[in-house]
Amino acid sequence: MAISKKAALSILFTAAESYRKNLIDQSLLFLCLDKHKRVYSLEVTFDASNFKHLTGVQTKLSAQHFYEMCIDRRLSTDDFSFAEDGTTIWKMEVLPRLISKNLSANMLGEYNGSMPVLFTERLAGSTSACMGFVRSDENGRYIPNTILKGDVRTLVHRADRIIATYRKKRADIHYSEIVYAAKKIEWNMIKLPESLQYLPLPKQEK
Repeated sequence: MAISKKAALSILFTAAESYRKNLIDQSLLFLCLDKHKRVYSLEVTFDASNFKHLTGVQTKLSAQHFYEMCIDRRLSTDDFSFAEDGTTIWKMEVLPRLISKNLSANMLGEYNGSMPVLFTERLAGSTSACMGFVRSDENGRYIPNTILKGDVRTLVHRADRIIATYRKKRADIHYSEIVYAAKKIEWNMIKLPESLQYLPLPKQEK
């Protein structure tokens, strides 16, 4: 699928607005089940400077300035170029669906290093696209650094099921908003880690 720079500009403007609305200065908490059916979590945080890394474009603008230019719709086709390896096109194709409250993600895993030029640590996504994260601080929080077109199961050592995703403002202490809940989960049987036992669980399906 070929995308012109004019079409890419439209995608960037729309994605930046969705990023502002859904993710900027927000944290997401993924609850996952490992192969032993034990619950573990991953926390990720988003800020304005992360947006540029998700687009795959080449630009001399700083990450912060690039985001602001997109939000203000002042970015022009002269301000960026596509990566020669074609990755910008792939990212543009999936960027809109990933910039959502829950990243459209239902699986999560540790990156398997299958793409030599790619550096990331964890991937959250689906069978069609995923977002990569790297550790940002000693507290274990992660920030986004890439997006990929493709099945997340082929890019991780083991794809664990995301059973719920929560969202909060970055400055808040606790999570309360549920932005994704997997189906066919017996929530009354789910045992949360002690530090997360305050979380509200999704309503049990009847």
